[in-house]
Amino acid sequence: MSDETTPHHLTTCIREAIAEAADASKAGAMQAYMKSALPYRGVMSKPLDQINKSHFKAHPLNNFTELDRVVRELWDAEYREEQYSAVAACMYYKKFQTVEALPLYRFLIRTGAWWDFVDAIASHLVGKLLKTYPDQVKPIMWQWIDDSDTWIRRTALLSQLSFKKDTDEAMLFEFCRKRMHEKDFWIRKAIGWVLREYSKTNKDAVRQFVEENREKMSGLSLREASKYI
Repeated sequence: MSDETTPHHLTTCIREAIAEAADASKAGAMQAYMKSALPYRGVMSKPLDQINKSHFKAHPLNNFTELDRVVRELWDAEYREEQYSAVAACMYYKKFQTVEALPLYRFLIRTGAWWDFVDAIASHLVGKLLKTYPDQVKPIMWQWIDDSDTWIRRTALLSQLSFKKDTDEAMLFEFCRKRMHEKDFWIRKAIGWVLREYSKTNKDAVRQFVEENREKMSGLSLREASKYI
């Protein structure tokens, strides 16, 4: 039996590989760019991706409980790259991308609280659950759009970002209406972003929405939404 008082073997392997690939000459600039409280090892995205994939492939996990353990261990990090690996693990082990994982994703969003984590989780993980299990996840997104946490609200807005023709247009537009009064940059940017992306699928619908709500939308949201219409 595994000893859960010590890190999972996969956690240890990932941390050791990141340490071996460290480049101190890059670490400071990476931390400054991301305005991160955690220091970086200086491992760029491509080599980090290679580290993750090789170790994930070598260490298949048996169930969601095991994945949850690894993700939370990596998230409790000394270096930011370990947290990127935590999110990457959620994405790699696809068979565990079920509604059961949503509380874990919410935890990562709230504690990550920055665009590099939140946007990836919103579009690739929460979005996938929304598309795969709409009856279960849509009601949760309707709760999230009114959540007290900015990043949870941003996630709800971005959850359909890649849906194209599968977009629930009524939900998308209502989410934007609900939040367009906000002054927060990340919310205003998200509104413009999702409308811009959906305009590639239904330009007329987005044009009409923008015209009807022009006086209520921020300049940032309006500029982003209008880019292709």
